Amino acid sequence: MPDSNKKNSSLDQHNYIVFQCYGNEGVFQECAFALLSLTRSFEIQQPENTQIWIYTDNPDWFRAFVDCQLPLHFRYIDAETIKEWKGKIDFVHRVKIELLKDFTRDRQGNILYLDADICITHPLKQLFAGIDAGKLYMHVMESVVSQRANPILTKLDNYLRSETTITINQKPIYDLEMWNAGVLGFNTKYRHLLDEVLTFTDCEYPKFSKHIIEQFAFSIFFQQEGKVKSAAPYMLHYWNLKEARTLLADFFTHFSGMSWPNLAGYASLLQMHVLMQEKVNYLANRSIADKLQGKHWVPPAIDWKRLATEL
Repeated sequence: MPDSNKKNSSLDQHNYIVFQCYGNEGVFQECAFALLSLTRSFEIQQPENTQIWIYTDNPDWFRAFVDCQLPLHFRYIDAETIKEWKGKIDFVHRVKIELLKDFTRDRQGNILYLDADICITHPLKQLFAGIDAGKLYMHVMESVVSQRANPILTKLDNYLRSETTITINQKPIYDLEMWNAGVLGFNTKYRHLLDEVLTFTDCEYPKFSKHIIEQFAFSIFFQQEGKVKSAAPYMLHYWNLKEARTLLADFFTHFSGMSWPNLAGYASLLQMHVLMQEKVNYLANRSIADKLQGKHWVPPAIDWKRLATEL
């Protein structure tokens, strides 16, 4: 398992998959689950000249998987770096922007940034071909801001109408699409967009202190360059399923000591899209009494020993 803090500007490694993974154990287990899904994808079709980079405060956590054959590399980030990257506005999602600025500073090639709570569902070769051709990717389009699809977008629409006259391609920015930024795919020829994303975030977050400012900033400036493409055909982003961390903790405990290739196979039994649907069904069918009592969905306990016999 390679390990390096040095930046490689060589053009023979021009596909990069980048994660940020720091803080609590749950985030590390999500990242490991994403890597297991990448292993299964790479067995089918590995993109050529690909490196996986993890920005982390604990590279040793991953080194416990001694037989992982993925092309892993690490960029160590300490608490001071994380604090600096949160900026004067102390915004956790600002770290992603600084991380990508750091990573692309002296590299050329195709960047696929992934949040830790991602599961790869299909090979990535075609996605990287699209990035190489100049297409820009985010995970899914959630709504046009001015359509006010949910309370937070309604608040953002109100704010933008009252506070800014910015237009992109002759459109006021409240008429632009809001995309989920858990996935970002771009060629480094677009690295200049990161400066615009950072400037917008630093300007607007102090006045509208909501987490969606960062993803809207990416949405704005990616759309400035043309139509954004969806990465959803290649992966699932289960950002609204934090309850899955309980199951991931159980999974890594139960299969502790198992080889990485076998672990990748057993990880396929944990179907995040099924759990997401179960949560949606629960919330849609809660009684008024359950809502008033604040009852939440709890994922079902899994009999891993029995489930493993199904593989």
